[in-house]
Amino acid sequence: MSGSLPPELAGLLDPATYAHGPAAVELRETHISWVLLAGELAFKVKKPLRLPFLDYGSLERRHAFCREEVRLNSRLAPAVYRGVRAIVPSRGGVRIAEEGTPGAIEHAVEMRRYDEESTLDRRLAAGAAGEEEVRAVGRRLARFHAEAEVPEAPERSVGALEAMLDENFATLAGLGVDVDDAKRVAGAVLAGRRAELERRARGGLVRDGHGDLRAEHVVLERGIEIVDCVEFDPALRHIDTGLDLAFLAMDLRRRDARLARLLVAAYRDAGGDPGDDALVTFFAAQRALIRAKVALMRAAQVTGADADRRRTAADDLLGLAGRLGWELRLGPVAIVCGAAASGKSTLAAALAARSGATVLSSDPVRKDLLGIAPTERAPAAAYTPAVNQRTYRELGRRAAELAAAGEPVVVDATFRYAADREAFGHPAGVWIECRAPAAVLARRAAARSHDPERVSDADAVIATRQLGEWEPLTEVATGDRVTVPTDRAPEAVVAVARDALDERLAAT
Repeated sequence: MSGSLPPELAGLLDPATYAHGPAAVELRETHISWVLLAGELAFKVKKPLRLPFLDYGSLERRHAFCREEVRLNSRLAPAVYRGVRAIVPSRGGVRIAEEGTPGAIEHAVEMRRYDEESTLDRRLAAGAAGEEEVRAVGRRLARFHAEAEVPEAPERSVGALEAMLDENFATLAGLGVDVDDAKRVAGAVLAGRRAELERRARGGLVRDGHGDLRAEHVVLERGIEIVDCVEFDPALRHIDTGLDLAFLAMDLRRRDARLARLLVAAYRDAGGDPGDDALVTFFAAQRALIRAKVALMRAAQVTGADADRRRTAADDLLGLAGRLGWELRLGPVAIVCGAAASGKSTLAAALAARSGATVLSSDPVRKDLLGIAPTERAPAAAYTPAVNQRTYRELGRRAAELAAAGEPVVVDATFRYAADREAFGHPAGVWIECRAPAAVLARRAAARSHDPERVSDADAVIATRQLGEWEPLTEVATGDRVTVPTDRAPEAVVAVARDALDERLAAT
């Protein structure tokens, strides 16, 4: 995106400044750099900024970080990064000189330009890249992480991760973002998985990685080259390999969740260990929040349509982070159960909306198996033990099929009998039991009996009877179930469920 240079650097826009004689010079601007596109070369100049996450405040620091940028990026894109150049005054303007030339007023990283249409980001958008390219990138990253250095004191990486998240939450809050829910789920996951993260660090899974693995930084013009790693703070690179990979997994997830799964699978197949799917999801949620922060900061630096576009991107990223947080709470399969009219369907729908999961409900599945329309009242024969078990087996099959494909699912059914739960098959997931007093169940069932669009056949009598027939979930491990009182407003029920699920994450 075009921008403006400070007066002392304005000469960088003059093609005569460059010895290789470009026909024209185009300025691009990021939130921390100016990039001059000059023919077959590009020159990146760091802005004199001090931000919560970087310090480019002195000429000496900017020079040092230019050198560090070239050193680090030579690992994944040696042909792109050509070296550091001095910018020195010359006849009322400036010229590009060799590093070390006296009188430098600034420094730049000289890069070989690449075709921007060859990035993974652009090729995916154009339909010119797909599964094989994503798999190849996953394999390349596994090899990169295997070869990357193990930093000193990797055990400090968990504390550095917490500091990074704290800074990000604080900056987002300062930008007007409500980060309460994101902080809740992150705190719960870190509490529950701290020992695992520390074991991963001690086991060599904290490496000097890339730190900014976005699809727009993956260049496919000459094989696989990956540019623009983080040079300004080693703590943002000295991270768990799963956290490094998760940036690209998140970026792909925004386009197609299937591609994100392919990336992670290829990385694992090539010997990489990013952690289990839940850990990758947690890392991806934090990456989405970081990208949202950057988008909002950049929006504050520009105006008009450009600012609007960046704010829209930030909203999308914040929405993704929220869905990933709820996906962490619910896991691949969440079973919302309870007597008829206990509020389970309302809660299941709310949880699915927050996580992006698919809802599977026993009522439409039962009627589908019997060839009955969803809103048609089923006969008593539709609720015999044999039909119940057939229904729950089908629910379990569909839930397992979705989960195996990487699609999160929320199951909505009474599950009041142990035999029905056994028929379901207990796919891995959390059980959320909805409880409300008999009077509340009866009142709700009676109220909905007049709704022509209702799917449930349970009236007040049936709802009350089901409460008495409830067989406790003793076969489900204590850590895999939570109980939610549902005799309150829907939003309050969701809040109670959230807190219970977060306690479960923290205790895992």
